[in-house]
Amino acid sequence: MAKLDELEELAKKYAQLKQQQQNNANESNRMELARLAIRIIDSISSASFFLPLEKDTLSSDGTTTYIYQNNATYPAIFDLLAEILHMTVPIEIGRVKFGPGEILVTSEDRSEADIELELSTKEVQKLVYTRRAEIFTKHAGTAP
Repeated sequence: MAKLDELEELAKKYAQLKQQQQNNANESNRMELARLAIRIIDSISSASFFLPLEKDTLSSDGTTTYIYQNNATYPAIFDLLAEILHMTVPIEIGRVKFGPGEILVTSEDRSEADIELELSTKEVQKLVYTRRAEIFTKHAGTAP
């Protein structure tokens, strides 16, 4: 299972290749786009996937805020997830907003927020996985 930092790099490659694809469509680019997207989808859908979050959170005004370790941000991966899920960033699932720099949970109670975050992360994983064939077909032209 790839770490989120590695997935961010793959998502950046995906975005660059997608931009090139708009200017110069060819079979190898389409297959590479499909390969990158499927690799990211499979990593995120994996049972061993986790979000690298700092242990400390901030709670105020009915919201618990989670920050990624080392103040990392993941704009490319969240742009790709938004594309896959036909949503906008931040990706909102229930009471959780997943963003490239932080995750917001509508709950001041840390234990309740942890549960909401875990459930919503699993939901994102399921939703991403259900789009796998669609994304492959979009880029490669055939189902995997």
